Amino acid sequence: MITAKTKRVAVVSVVVFISMVAVVGLAVRQIIIESHNLSEQVAAIAVDRSGQAAFSRLQKLMQETQIERDQQRSYFLESQSDSIDFLNYIELLATERGVGLETVNPTEIEREGDTFLSVGYAIGGSLSQVESFIQTLESVPYVSQLMSIRLQQQSSTLWKADVVIDVAVLTYE
Repeated sequence: MITAKTKRVAVVSVVVFISMVAVVGLAVRQIIIESHNLSEQVAAIAVDRSGQAAFSRLQKLMQETQIERDQQRSYFLESQSDSIDFLNYIELLATERGVGLETVNPTEIEREGDTFLSVGYAIGGSLSQVESFIQTLESVPYVSQLMSIRLQQQSSTLWKADVVIDVAVLTYE
């Protein structure tokens, strides 16, 4: 027969066993929760590292292309002082080429979402000087376009041209 002591040991053993199963179950549950949190953190770290790598590549690209970007930027007018520099540059070219030059109403205009400095010039000189200067205007080192040219003979040796040139202004949004 089973003695009372054996029954007590059996009951205590069952209670300890159930307690241990409960403790192990809670431990497994906690491990699963923590592993889920850990995997989320690992994913977040991977995203962060990916962002850092992309930022590093972008910084390197910016450093490698600085010269090209500066050169392209130089083809645009960026500010009021650049506009003044452009006007002075054209006046210097006129002086070097020996033509008379009068600047007429420089204004900023918007066309097709872009901003331009539109400048009119009255150019005077011999036919070859005026034609040469107009060709020079066509090849100024700016993003520009001759919008109109009107050539008139003033006398047998004197010619006058009215020219409108639009120069792109770099704008940032």
